[in-house]
Amino acid sequence: MQSQELLEVAGLLAANARTLACDQPELAEPALVDYWVASRCRFDSWGQDLRMYAVAASKSDARPLTPRLFRLSVEIDTSEVLARTLAALGFAHDAQHARHETGPITTNVLAGHRDVANRLNELLAGRDESAYRDVVRFRNLRARLHRLTDELVACFLPFAQVAAFAHNPREIEQLGTLAASRVARGDEPADWPALRGTICGLRHECGEAGPNDSENQQVAAAAMGLFDPEMFDSFGLLRSTWIRRLERTGSETSVLLDEWLATDLEPDTYTGNRLIRD
Repeated sequence: MQSQELLEVAGLLAANARTLACDQPELAEPALVDYWVASRCRFDSWGQDLRMYAVAASKSDARPLTPRLFRLSVEIDTSEVLARTLAALGFAHDAQHARHETGPITTNVLAGHRDVANRLNELLAGRDESAYRDVVRFRNLRARLHRLTDELVACFLPFAQVAAFAHNPREIEQLGTLAASRVARGDEPADWPALRGTICGLRHECGEAGPNDSENQQVAAAAMGLFDPEMFDSFGLLRSTWIRRLERTGSETSVLLDEWLATDLEPDTYTGNRLIRD
């Protein structure tokens, strides 16, 4: 799968922040287990690749940023966008439901990502002048991915203090204020079109499949498995946020009406009865 598709999965999670963090009492345990296992397998693959490049760099004066190493670098950084989004989701879900179950798993995976990213940074720092343009290109892409990450994490700020999972703590507070305003107005359905536009803007740089395509698919599938099955229609597509909200509002209204109609009213509370007695 293309690296961009990992970003799209992260965008879908963030655009449905309220539903996943608040409305779902539980996040599917099998999906969490699959996410952790697939991530660990991918860490092993990344570790082997990075060691191979480090050994090759130590034996040669020429240290270009080869096309495969560039794709590996993009894969690692785009995967971290999803990892940070899932870490924010896990923390927010635990906070909303007074638990400590999901957050430790997603945070542990993010810690593994940070370790891999640090090793990648050390490797890129040793590239020679022939790799200058590619390194600059990658760093520009990384800056854009960091900005996208902060936008995604901010979608969970109205529900929990997840700023620690962002790259820029100062900017995340401003983004969180905007997210809280959208939640208050009920405008979360507008999140996905806006996020999708940003993600599509990264298509050129993230449009290739990463070196660990199979593991990426497993991670993405596990992340999508966190959605409740009822959130998908008969075609396997995510249902509209507006439709889910209307259904939830209708259900809540029905319950309130039933409770109101079931309330035992004393005859004396009716003005008409008092008038008759008088």
